[in-house]
Amino acid sequence: MAGEHVLTVDDDPAIRELVSDVLTSAGMVVKQAGNCAEARQKVQAGFRGVMVLDVRLPDGLGPDLMVDLAKIAPDNPVILLTSYTSTTLALESIQHGAFDFIDKTRLVERLVDTVRGAWQAYRAAVVGNASLPSAFDTMITRSAAMRTLFRSLEHALDSKVPVLVRGESGTGKELIARAVHAGGPRRDGPFVAVNCAGIPDQLLEAELFGYEKGAFTGAANRKLGRFDLARGGTLLLDEIGEMDPSLQAKLLRVLQEGEYQRLGGVETLKADVRLVSATNRNLEDEVKRGRFREDLYYRLAVFTVDLPPLRERHGDIRLLSEHFLRKSAAEEGKSVRDVGPMALEVLESFSFPGNVRQLENVIAHAVVSAPGRSVRIADFPASFRRAVQLERGDKGTPIGAPARVSGPPQSSPWDVAADQPFPTLAQVERQMVHAAIARADGNKAEAARLLGISRMTLYRKLG
Repeated sequence: MAGEHVLTVDDDPAIRELVSDVLTSAGMVVKQAGNCAEARQKVQAGFRGVMVLDVRLPDGLGPDLMVDLAKIAPDNPVILLTSYTSTTLALESIQHGAFDFIDKTRLVERLVDTVRGAWQAYRAAVVGNASLPSAFDTMITRSAAMRTLFRSLEHALDSKVPVLVRGESGTGKELIARAVHAGGPRRDGPFVAVNCAGIPDQLLEAELFGYEKGAFTGAANRKLGRFDLARGGTLLLDEIGEMDPSLQAKLLRVLQEGEYQRLGGVETLKADVRLVSATNRNLEDEVKRGRFREDLYYRLAVFTVDLPPLRERHGDIRLLSEHFLRKSAAEEGKSVRDVGPMALEVLESFSFPGNVRQLENVIAHAVVSAPGRSVRIADFPASFRRAVQLERGDKGTPIGAPARVSGPPQSSPWDVAADQPFPTLAQVERQMVHAAIARADGNKAEAARLLGISRMTLYRKLG
C-alpha cells in the first residue's frame, strides 16, 4: 500500500507533524498546509490524493473548503478532523461528500486505516477511468456527494432488504432503483415500476396485486398485477408517499408475510420481489401527521439513501449538459456541438428546482432552437430565462448582462445612527440567517440556498 499521497491541512503545527509522522511511518507521502489558502494553492497546482482537513482553520472552515476544493479536484477524498465531538456536523459532512470524520482524541488510532480506505476509493475513481462503482458506471456524475451515495448503496446490492430512495422530483430516483436492480443478484429478472401517484386509489390495489375473472364488474379475464410481473426481479414503488392508508395496510401485510392474493382470488401467492421505494416526501413528517403508517415506514426504510438535488452536485451541471446535448443532437439530427460559455454560466448559476429532469428539458429545447453549433442564452426556453432572472433578482436586466443601477443610492438595512452601538458581523449574520429561515417557512435547505451557503454552514451559524 506504499505511495499514497496525502495533504494534511491544520493551523496547529503539532497536529500537522503528528499526522505527517504517523502516515510517513506507514509508507505514505505527506504534504502540509496551514490554512485554506495554502490548501487551495496546492490543489490548484496539481495535488491529487487524500486530504485530511481540520474542521476549523484560521481563514475558513474545513467543510466549506471541502466543497470548494471538490470543484477543482472532485476525485480527492476528504477526511475531516475535529477536536470536539459533533454528531450533527459529522453526519452533514458525510452527506456532503466527506469520506470520513475523525475525532482528534482517536487520531492515532484511526488515521492510517481511514486514509488507506480513502486512498482505495481515490484509486478506484481515477485508475482506468473507473470513476464509479460498477453498478453505477452509467450514471453521469463527478459529484463527491453522489459517489458517497454509491459507496453506501454498494453494501445493499446483494442484500434482500427493501431500499428507500428519497429525493426531490427530477433527481433520478428511478435511475438509482434500476442501478440497484442491475447490480444485485436479481439482475436477470424483470424490473417493474409503478407510479403510486399516477393511478387512482381504487385501481392501485388491482394494479399491484392483480385480479381474477369476475372479481368485480368489468373483470372479464384474469389480470396479473405488478407483484406477479416482477416475480424473481425488482419492484419499484415510486411516489410511495402518495399511497392511500387503506392500501398501505395491505402492502404492510405483504411485506410481513411475504404473500398476497389477487382480488377475487383464493390462491395465496409468494411475493418473490426485491422491493425498492421512492418518494419526494418526508415520510417521517407524514408519519407524525398520521398520513403514513409508521410500521410500514420502518419496513420500507430498512436501507435508506438520500439523493442530493442537482444544485448540490458540484460539477455535474456541465457534465449533464454535455451529455444531454449529445443525446438531443443525435435524436434531432442537429449539428449542435457544445454549450457556449455565457450559456453555461447561466446554467451553472441556476438552482434548478426541477433538478436533472428540468436541465434535460432545457437542453433539449435549446438544441432544437440553436441555429448554429453552440447553444446560446437566446436558445433557452423563455420560461427558463425568466426563472433565472427572478432567482437573480434582476428582472429588468437581460441574462448575461451586468445589472444596471439607477436612482439615488440605496441605504443599507444595517445603517446605524452614530449614537447607537454598531452590530458585530456575527450579530448581522445571525439576523440574516433567521430572516432567511422565516422567508423559507422553516425550510433550512431553502434558507441556505437564499443565503448562498451550504446547509452545514447554516447549521453552524445557527449554533
